[in-house]
This record gives sequence, structure tokens and C-alpha cells, in this order.
Amino acid sequence: MSFQPLFRRFHEAIQLKRFDENAELIEKRDRILKRLRDNLKGPGNVKVTFEPFNQGSYAMGTGIKPLNKDYDIDVGIELNLDYRSHDPVEVKGWVYKAIEGHTKAIQWRRPCITVYYQQEGEPVYHVDLAIMAKDPYTGGLRLAIGKENSAQSQREWQNDDRKGFMTAVENRFSTSEDAAQFRRVIRYLKRWKDKHFSSEGHAAPTGLSLTVAAYEWFQPMADATAAGKEYNDLIATMALVQKIHQRFGQAWDSSLSRDVPRLSLLFPKAPHDDVFARMTNQQMIEFHKRLGILGGWLEEGRKTRSISPLRQAFGEDFPEQ
Repeated sequence: MSFQPLFRRFHEAIQLKRFDENAELIEKRDRILKRLRDNLKGPGNVKVTFEPFNQGSYAMGTGIKPLNKDYDIDVGIELNLDYRSHDPVEVKGWVYKAIEGHTKAIQWRRPCITVYYQQEGEPVYHVDLAIMAKDPYTGGLRLAIGKENSAQSQREWQNDDRKGFMTAVENRFSTSEDAAQFRRVIRYLKRWKDKHFSSEGHAAPTGLSLTVAAYEWFQPMADATAAGKEYNDLIATMALVQKIHQRFGQAWDSSLSRDVPRLSLLFPKAPHDDVFARMTNQQMIEFHKRLGILGGWLEEGRKTRSISPLRQAFGEDFPEQ
């Protein structure tokens, strides 16, 4: 029995198409962009222009349907201004003021401004606006970092090459079939994460951190057949999970008076920060343990040819037969 048809059906069940293929997401984004174009002004009531670009999982083709129904849309706002002449929090304030009142809930966060769309009091979409400006020397982008009342030391125009990362993901594999399996496996790990971790705080690894891990360590896997080869998503997922699990090092935790497992992985483009840095040691212990459990479920499915452990790993969207 080959599990590959079941994995393909599972992928169909959880997959979100790319941003430009989803009319409803485009409509939500465009309403916000129109609001910004009409209202975004700087000092002296001077109009500020910008160029938007899609980013995140929708742009990279790694998005999944969220279990909590809260769709997360990422949009970069590249402002046409010299960032060196303006405080990043001041600039984020222009954006906040331009869209204030567009929905009932707009949150000022350290890396972005988030616009929530709600239905019957529950969030159904939220759009993260990353406020950026081009560096006139390097041509790269700078991301406005800081909350509304952040101290000066907590404000910065951070080097940010998420565009470069999106291009790197797009070009990670030379064949479309290898690239498609790469994206499928990222989606499987994201669904496992959503199924087995709390969505509150930083208890779970982020979708971005799992994508970076796959970018670094994923290898395509296929079985030879009479027709040529058949991709094997079970083995490819097992291999990546094992690789991530093996990459954990040890970090001293003074509160526990012992070493704990900890994973560190630098974003391959600017700002080259650790994509797992915000997880506490206790959260890392849980992440390490659950990766081990996931590996066990995948191995049990492979050995016994049973679907049950795969449904334990990925939930009810994984087909029963």
C-alpha cells in the first residue's frame, strides 16, 4: 500500500492557494491599500506614496487553512521616503492614523500594524502591514520596528530582506516536482504545529521558522517505479523531522539547574536573526518532545502501514482510506 495518494488528498484538504489566486484575500488587501492611498500623510499633511508587495506564506505558496479560521495575510508597504529622516515609530503612526476606524480592531505591534476583520465578534482575517522604506545606499529594505510608546532604544529601521528569502524559496529546487514536494511537506508540518500547540503567545514554533528549517534541511524523496519514480511524502517528512530533531543543541537553564534542548537557526537573509529565539526554554523542551512524538507516529505508520498514527499526527483532515 502506498500512502502517497492519501498524502496528496491531505494536501488538497489543507492547502491555501497563492495570494493572487484567492479573490477574497485580494479584496481584503485592496480595501486596506485603498484606505492607505487615500489617507496616508506625513508632516505638514503631505501625501506619502508607497508600493505594496505580497509576502509570507501566501506569496511563497506554503499557506494552509487555519484551524481557528483566522486567516493571516502579510503585506509589505514600501514607503517612498528616506528612512534616515524619520523615526520608525513616527512613520508607523502615519500608517495607523490612515487606517484607523477601517475595522473595529487595529493593533499596533512591534514589527507591524495588524488590521482585524471580525464576524460575530470573532476574527476571520487579519492583515499584517509591514512598514518599510528603501535604503538609498544598498537598495535593500528597512523595516520600521517599535511599538507606539517604545523607548528610543527599542526603535529601529531594521535591515530586512524578506523579498530575498521569498525568491530563495522559489528557486530552492531546480525541478517543479521537487519544489512541489518541498511546499507540501512545509504544509504538513504547519498543520501538525496547529494541531498540537497552543496558538497563544510563543508556545508554538512559527510557520516562518518551520519554513526556514525546511529551506535549510529538506531533501526531496521518491521511490523508483516502473513508470519512473513516485514521490514519497511520508519518507520526506520523516527525514526532515529527524533532521530538525537532531539539530537541537543544549542550553543551560538556571531555573531548572540543568541543560535543556534548544534549537537555533538563523534567517538566511537580513536581518539574519534566530527564528526560534522568542521561544522560552520550557517551550523548547515541549517542541523537542513533540518533534520526537511526531517522528514516532510517522515511523509507526511506515512500519505498520497504518493510517491511525498519521491521523494522530495531522488530524482528521488526513484521509481514513
